[in-house]
Amino acid sequence: MDCDNTGLLTTSGTRVVTRQFIFDQLQSQNLPTLNEKLDYYENFLLMRYGHNKETKEDLKKRFSYVKSQIKQRWAKANKHQNVFLKTNQSWLEGTFEIPIESASPQGRPPKSFGELSERSKRRKTEEIRASVGDEVIVHAATSVLQTTGHRTASKMLKDITNSPTRASKYRKAYSRVTANDKVPPLTPLQALKMFVEADLTRRQYEIIRATNPQHFPCYDLILKAKQECYPPKESLRITATCAESNLQCLMDLTVTRLSKYLEDVIIRLNEQERKSLMIICKWGCDGSQQSKYKQSYDNETDSDANIFMSSFVPLRIVCGKEGSKIVWQNPTPSSSRFCRPIRFRFVKETTDITKEEIKYVQESIKQLKKTVVMLNEEEFSFGHQLKMSMIDGKVCNAATDTKSTSQCYICGATSKTFNDLSKKNIVNPQALEFGLSVLHARIRIFESIIHLSYKLPVKKYRKRRTEEDKALEAQKKLEIQERFRNETGLLIDMPKANFGNSNDGNTSRRFFENPELASDITGINFELIYRFKVILETISSGHKIDAEKYDKYAYDTAKLYVEQYGWHPMTPTMHKILVHGSQIIKSSLLPIGQLSEEAAEARNKHFRSYRLNFARKFSREECNLDVYYRLLLSSDPFISCLRQIRKPSRNAFLPETVKLLLPADPNTESVETSEPEDTDF
Repeated sequence: MDCDNTGLLTTSGTRVVTRQFIFDQLQSQNLPTLNEKLDYYENFLLMRYGHNKETKEDLKKRFSYVKSQIKQRWAKANKHQNVFLKTNQSWLEGTFEIPIESASPQGRPPKSFGELSERSKRRKTEEIRASVGDEVIVHAATSVLQTTGHRTASKMLKDITNSPTRASKYRKAYSRVTANDKVPPLTPLQALKMFVEADLTRRQYEIIRATNPQHFPCYDLILKAKQECYPPKESLRITATCAESNLQCLMDLTVTRLSKYLEDVIIRLNEQERKSLMIICKWGCDGSQQSKYKQSYDNETDSDANIFMSSFVPLRIVCGKEGSKIVWQNPTPSSSRFCRPIRFRFVKETTDITKEEIKYVQESIKQLKKTVVMLNEEEFSFGHQLKMSMIDGKVCNAATDTKSTSQCYICGATSKTFNDLSKKNIVNPQALEFGLSVLHARIRIFESIIHLSYKLPVKKYRKRRTEEDKALEAQKKLEIQERFRNETGLLIDMPKANFGNSNDGNTSRRFFENPELASDITGINFELIYRFKVILETISSGHKIDAEKYDKYAYDTAKLYVEQYGWHPMTPTMHKILVHGSQIIKSSLLPIGQLSEEAAEARNKHFRSYRLNFARKFSREECNLDVYYRLLLSSDPFISCLRQIRKPSRNAFLPETVKLLLPADPNTESVETSEPEDTDF
């Protein structure tokens, strides 16, 4: 208890304290009755300020009045503190004067017991410990803890002192709890996973590490972990205009990293299954425009305005007879997180360049040998199967020598015969392996509907149009663009700076989300738009499709189109989806939705970002090496398998879509483990 703290005002010869302060001091004492608290506080005042007999008498006389008043008022309040404080608020604001001597205190002010050092505490309590027994001290401590409300602490102290071994058990249990609560430092692999997932630069990681150096490993350890994600340097070829890796080395690295993740699964396979392991991949190539950098080329004809890149995505590891057992299934086949770069070149996408790239990759695939992996001192060999399906219509035309963009590269039909559903041309079996280019199919069908709606006022395709017809089309286009902008926020057919227009994948998805509104704005038959929505949802679902049911549904959709808009031929994409869709589905090794080209398209955006933010600019060779390494790192299978996959909220499939899908095959066995937790690596 201290009267020299807040609540006291010092004047000449006296110390002034409020009655509220006195009452608070009384309540802070752990004594059973008010009389005992008053006597204790009176003795405290006499000991503290009664320096002589006269002072004690004066102080006792002054305090007797306050003492009497507190007793009376406490009794009137029925010994309820809240009532006492409420009814005596003004009286408590009054003051009480304590006579003091003006002489300044000598020496340092004494410290409270809690502020003393351990040595001083032992000295202060030496007399008590010498004169009082251990049992008495422990009993007194437990009693004080009990009366002050610390019942759990009182019980624990009693338990610990009752048995000699109980204290050590309590200490071990507490140590285990504190050890579990302590967050362990990140391993280099965990830090690399965070580094890739957050898309950090070295500088950004070092800033984060500076906040807690004990938790994050130094960047040198991350560099060592990075080296495991790269193929041997001798397998790379880096120039000012190109970066590539030997396909055999890249496939070996990919299989090795996947095997490391799947080690517990693979080592349980029997001898026959180990010999029949096969990794199935999709591959493709695509071009895009890039930014021009302020760096010179040795060859004046070289330019960095365009990039052409080939890549592959591992989809599945199978074994057993005809691949009946699935060892691993890519959880996100359309994600760029598994998209492995084969080669990129700073060249413009043309028919000749595309053919050259296809020939280069196909020759590399033919030369592939089995990948041998050692796990648990045992040998496992993996075969390779790569399908070219990550391509768009432009690459398909180049691969099949189709000169016209209005001609079907599968059967050779042209726009003149697209609407003649009875005419069946000879199908090129090789072209069926290219898949449906799901991402571009959605965009092209969306554009087909939009462009068809522009021509509704005149209902002419290639017939000579008058100036009035052109004006009507322009007016209709403007009306549709305005309504989409105002009612959905979408920008339709708006040109972009440098390249392309606003008709991208997200715009097409938003368009088909609400067929009623799309039909109302465009004037196109609602049933037709809805059926296209069902078809696009089916082929992009990633599930196996009933080819027979799909064929009938697509044929009925084609008939509806011809009946409603026979004056306007189908587009090549619409023809491919409706007429050849079932044939492509039948020839597909995996569900057609898993063979989409979305991963390769996303890689074009990543290339621009990595080149800008993660590459050295003083040398074109070093810049290309950094970009290629970053593409490898961000698609490393082991790191990608460890990451927590976000599950976006998706609407349930339409009833018509469900009818077009096949049930799960009971004969296909899967042995892959579930997704790991963060602590499993």
